[in-house]
Amino acid sequence: MTLSPSVCLSRCALTLLLLQLSQLDAAPFDVFGPPAPILALVGADVELPCPLTPNVSAEHLELRWFREKVSPAVLVHRAGRLQDAEQMPEYRGRASLAKDNITAGHAAVRIHGVRPSDDGEYRCFFREGESYEEAKVQLKVAALGSDPHIQVEVQESGAIRLECSSAGWYPEPQVQWRTLQGENFPSTTESSIPDEEGLFTVAASLMISDNTLGNVSCCIRNLLLGQEKEADIPIPASLFPRLTPWMVAVAVIMLILGFFTIGSICMTWRLYRERSRERKREFSSKEKLLEELKWKKATLHAVDVTLDPDTAHPHLFLYDDSKSVRLEDSRQNLPEKPERFDAWPCVLGREVFTSGRHYWEVEVGNRTDWAIGVCREDVMKKGFDPMTPENGFWAVELYGNGYWALTPLRTPLPLAGAQDLPKDIPLSPIGDTDTLHSKLIPTPAGQGAP
Repeated sequence: MTLSPSVCLSRCALTLLLLQLSQLDAAPFDVFGPPAPILALVGADVELPCPLTPNVSAEHLELRWFREKVSPAVLVHRAGRLQDAEQMPEYRGRASLAKDNITAGHAAVRIHGVRPSDDGEYRCFFREGESYEEAKVQLKVAALGSDPHIQVEVQESGAIRLECSSAGWYPEPQVQWRTLQGENFPSTTESSIPDEEGLFTVAASLMISDNTLGNVSCCIRNLLLGQEKEADIPIPASLFPRLTPWMVAVAVIMLILGFFTIGSICMTWRLYRERSRERKREFSSKEKLLEELKWKKATLHAVDVTLDPDTAHPHLFLYDDSKSVRLEDSRQNLPEKPERFDAWPCVLGREVFTSGRHYWEVEVGNRTDWAIGVCREDVMKKGFDPMTPENGFWAVELYGNGYWALTPLRTPLPLAGAQDLPKDIPLSPIGDTDTLHSKLIPTPAGQGAP
């Protein structure tokens, strides 16, 4: 494709313009920060240099030193003067421009009265027109605190408590207890709390029970400066309580009495346990005898209960002996009769009682939900009417690992020794009951025995 001279001229002019703009972005100088962090003591003055190369004059440049944000800044120098309005409040009156050799490219900001809060990274940003360069300066602030002070306190136990304290440290110092032989001890407790200016006050305690240590020193070290301050204190044996002969005798007597007391307590406890076991054995024997008597008395009223197939729910399958029944998912095709249960899976016994005491046993196996009892002969056998005394049912059930009387609100039965009670207390099996055999159940007088 052939381009006209006018189109070519416009594209060449555009390319030339872009080249000129890129040359404007490139600064005619470079700015370098110091390769290593600058260390300054609290309260002293420090300079943060950002030299230019080549060594051009920085008087006509915009000079800006800042922390996290470009503005407000630590110091801004533009148009030959400081720009106070753009300066951070904490650096007003403390930051100034070091003008020594500024014409030779040595630009630096001077911070007076260094504080712990001055610790950290700074950035110097120099600009001329549309060109600018930037560099980083790292300032490390340190302070050597006061001489350690050791306080001695004798405890009631006879041990000695030493507490070492010192203030005015930055950054947080390291505390170490040691002997003249160089043996180190860990502090029992130690705290380091900064004050309003950010300087740390440290306190460390040590418990001593050995009177042969001699002198013990507390050494507090500033790891940044590599300097430390130390204080020592002698630990005379006189501070430890001395054992006199009568004190030794009293201690021995108390020890012997303690052994005798412990022995007497052990003997008394042993005798008490043996007597308790004997009482339990006697009580158990009496209980067993009473249970046997009750059992024999109850068997005098034993009756032979058989199941009435005409009352059995269609899901209940009776065995040939009319003594056992099982509940299954399948439904039998049985003739409809008025006396047959059609909702509750129940079956009644053929025997009818009008008075007296009667006893029979029902075996329910390992089922965890069932109900057994007695009812009137004319109870409602159709539908899900509640099995309550108001409806002619007197029954108990096992449900949810608990025994309940079938009253309108279900009365819990906290049976003593329920773990020994066979799962045999209701007459009418309700729920998923497998096989029902005979087991002992005393019943009130009634006319129907389900």
